[in-house]
Amino acid sequence: MIVNPVRPLRRLSLLAAVLVGAALPGAAFADKYAGAFMENGGGARALGMGAAFTAVADDPSTTFWNPAGLAAVTRRELLLMHSERFGDLVDRDFAAYVQPVGWRLFGGESAGIGVSIIRLGIDDIPFTDHLAPALDDPPYGNGDGIVDDNELLRLFQLQDEIRYKSDQELGLLLSYGEQKGAWRIGGSLKFVRQSIGPYSSLGVGADLAVLRPGLWRRLDFGLKLQDVTTTYLSWSTGHNEVISPAIVPGLAWRQPIPRWDMDVTLATSVEARFDNRGEADQYSTGSLSANAHVGLEVGFSRKVFVRTGFDGGFDAGHFAAGAGFLLEPLTIDYAYAGDALEIDELTHRISLSVRF
Repeated sequence: MIVNPVRPLRRLSLLAAVLVGAALPGAAFADKYAGAFMENGGGARALGMGAAFTAVADDPSTTFWNPAGLAAVTRRELLLMHSERFGDLVDRDFAAYVQPVGWRLFGGESAGIGVSIIRLGIDDIPFTDHLAPALDDPPYGNGDGIVDDNELLRLFQLQDEIRYKSDQELGLLLSYGEQKGAWRIGGSLKFVRQSIGPYSSLGVGADLAVLRPGLWRRLDFGLKLQDVTTTYLSWSTGHNEVISPAIVPGLAWRQPIPRWDMDVTLATSVEARFDNRGEADQYSTGSLSANAHVGLEVGFSRKVFVRTGFDGGFDAGHFAAGAGFLLEPLTIDYAYAGDALEIDELTHRISLSVRF
C-alpha cells in the first residue's frame, strides 16, 4: 500500500504549532497560553468587528465580551455559532442564551442572566511518543535518546502503530448583569475543562465588568476584568496551570444618520495582560503585553449590516469583515478572519440568533 506522507506531516506541524505546545500539561510555556481556546470569544457579529465588543455588548455574545450588557436584555434570545479551521481539522462552537429576570441582586432597575458554552474540538491527533524507541534505537537510529530528522522518516513505516486521539476543550460561563443608575454592572462565573488524549484538566474562574452608555454624548464605555481571580487549571497529571488576569477597556461611538436611515457604530478595545507573552501578542514590553481591536458596523434600515475591523488578538488574523441580516425574529451573521498563521488559512464564521 502506498501512503501519502504529506497529510500526516501537515497535521503534525499544524498541531505542534497550534495545539500541543499550548495544551499539553507540562509544556514549558503552557501557563502563558492556558485556556487560549476561550480568548476569541464568540458571535460572528463581534468577530466581524475585530472583537472590539467590550463597549458594544448588546447581543447574546455579551456573556463573554461584557456580562454587564445583560442588564439591558428585554427578550429571551439564543445565539449559535460554528466555525472550522485547517480544512475541518479544528471545530469551534459557541452558544449563548440570555433573558431578563424580575429579581435584582443589588436593588437596581433591571437585570438579565445568561449562559454560554465555548467548545473547541480536534480529532485524529497522532500520538507517537510510544514509538520513540523504535525510531531511535539501533539498528535504525543512533541511540542518543533524540529522534532526529533521518530517524523520523521511519515513522512512515510505522503508521499502523500510530495512536490517534482527540482534544476537547470546553468553557461554561454563567453570567449576570444589572442596571444600577447610569451604570451597568455584571460578572461571569466560568468553568473550564480540557482533555487531550489521556490527560484532562478542570478549572474555575470569574470575570467582572461594567458598562456606561452615554459616558459623553454618544460615547459608550466598557471595562472587563477577565479572570480577575486568576483561573486555576488542575491537570490529571498533577500539573497545575493558571490563566492570568487581563484588563479589557473599550469605547464605542454610536451615530445614527436619519437622512439615509443608517446607523454607524465605531468601536475599539485593548486587551492587556501581565504574563510576558512576548511576540505572541501585538505589543509587548517587559511583563506587559497588549492587543488592540478596532471595529466598524454600518446598519441600513436596521435590517442589513456591513462590518469590518482589525483584530490584534492571540491567534487572530488581524483583518476582519462581516455582514448581518435581520429577519425578525432571526438574525444571521457572517464573519471572515484573515490568515493568522500565514499558512493560507482563512476562517469563516456563521452565527444564528433567534428572539422569542
